[in-house]
Amino acid sequence: YEQYLLERYKTASPATPKPEFKYDFKPDIKDDFISDLTKIADLDKEHPARKVVEKRLIPEKFYDKLYLCNKFYSWAHKIAPRKYNTSKYDHPRLVIPFYDEQGKVFAYQGRAFGNETPKYVTIKLDENKQKIFGLERVNYTQHIFVVEGPIDSLFLENCIATAQSDLRIKKKKENVILIPDNEPRNKEIVKQIERFINDGYSVVLWPEYVKEKDINEMIMSGKTNTDIKTIINENVYSGIQAKTQFIFWKKVELKNEKNLSRNQYRHR
Repeated sequence: YEQYLLERYKTASPATPKPEFKYDFKPDIKDDFISDLTKIADLDKEHPARKVVEKRLIPEKFYDKLYLCNKFYSWAHKIAPRKYNTSKYDHPRLVIPFYDEQGKVFAYQGRAFGNETPKYVTIKLDENKQKIFGLERVNYTQHIFVVEGPIDSLFLENCIATAQSDLRIKKKKENVILIPDNEPRNKEIVKQIERFINDGYSVVLWPEYVKEKDINEMIMSGKTNTDIKTIINENVYSGIQAKTQFIFWKKVELKNEKNLSRNQYRHR
């Protein structure tokens, strides 16, 4: 039944009510909530949840850090009963734990397998910790790459994720390279990039020939880790150079957007 439920939700979703985000809360952390979940590494190779992870080409070495939760909101209700309600429309999600430098879980992210909304639900166990994925494997003596999506961070060495579009972290800026998603027509992303540059961070401005939205999509399109690292190294900017390149980058995208609008108008 659980496999059937997951297979069903991969393709179609009922009108799942969105969880209410009304309360500030401090969860009562008495239980090991992760023990209620199943590691992707422990699933049968034919299990639909494992197939979804394999389809995204996530490196197998991370399968024991990713979990299947068959009834996500029922599970989330145990952690934060005032924030998440159980529902007859409950569904499976991929659960991604966030570990601190000591290997202790301080947050969970539930990622939808299908079209359920919201796509991501993040539960913080410690509100005092900055929401960063990958802290247990980061080396602060080397350059730290920062991306938005936890899954994207699994394809680059010494890479962490903020699980939000604001990639700024509380570490030395000299060591940090911010890698925003490749969404030049997203006004909020463009504003964020400008903030990063003005704040003194090194930022990757994806070249025009890269069409994929994020690193995972680049991997799925056939690019290798080496290909992506080369593109990043060739397109990372800081200081005056970043400000100059950002102006040029914006002009190119505005031109592309105008051309796209013209083409759409001609085909009406």
